[in-house]
Amino acid sequence: MIAIATAALVAASGAAQGPLDFTAQTMRMEPRGGRTLLDGSVRLSRGGMVVTGDRAVVEFVSEQVARPAPRKARRGESAVLGQKVDRFTVDGNVRVQRGTRTADGARGVFDANAQTLVLTGDGKEDPVLRDGSETLTGDRISMRLDTEDVDVQKPRLVLRRAVAEAQDAPELPTRVEAARLSLDRSERLARFTDDVVVRRGDMVVRGPRMDAHYDTSGQLTNLYLRGGVEMRQGERRAEAQSADYDARTRELILTGEPRLFDRGDVLVGERIAMALDSHEVRVERAHGRLRPEAHQDEARPGAKR
Repeated sequence: MIAIATAALVAASGAAQGPLDFTAQTMRMEPRGGRTLLDGSVRLSRGGMVVTGDRAVVEFVSEQVARPAPRKARRGESAVLGQKVDRFTVDGNVRVQRGTRTADGARGVFDANAQTLVLTGDGKEDPVLRDGSETLTGDRISMRLDTEDVDVQKPRLVLRRAVAEAQDAPELPTRVEAARLSLDRSERLARFTDDVVVRRGDMVVRGPRMDAHYDTSGQLTNLYLRGGVEMRQGERRAEAQSADYDARTRELILTGEPRLFDRGDVLVGERIAMALDSHEVRVERAHGRLRPEAHQDEARPGAKR
């Protein structure tokens, strides 16, 4: 074992992604295995990304597929001691820092060809990604290094960038679960697919896919659910082909053969608008069946709504 304080991984100067540097307490080189082992307070950095952990393995491209001499990294490629890096794996208390984003997990795997860093948990705790005030967890978080896109399997996300509630009312974050999530920063878009569940207060909305949009300041503006939607809030239940949520007005708009069921009432129309902070409902071209006696308790002072 060779005790070291810091070392630089050689790369072509001026490379767009930057060189790959590291610090560690000890290093062991295994030329035949085409890898270098780092142990103790490992820190790897490349461009604007920093990865720390307890230990790491840096793997190189094999001699058979490496380019002929002179052995210098091409622009944009990382190399250590003259060898091109194929991938590195960091284990134990892994933390990733890139700009305002931070992520934690049990293992991080960097793939040089795919330009991705995949973060996973230890089976007990899932990896966590923090971006501003939002917190995202999932089974597997994949961060692209050539863009700012993120792909997550079985995500669980808290959307806290919604317009603030009234000053005397507690903040109600919007929580989202799905089978998969893709974040596209350039489009200010979060796309959820497969078994999407949205929760806000006592409201639960389910559907097969949803897009979440942000404005230039990072505030959540709209949620768009498509492909058949079901909503529940207290004793109210609604069905429609599509649902649009406006974060500013906190209103849910149902279209595509929408139907609202409320303690015996059935409302059908072309468009149903529901105010989530009250029981107000507006229906365009409405028809249905009402049972006024079911709502008599709402007229009494102090009645639950």
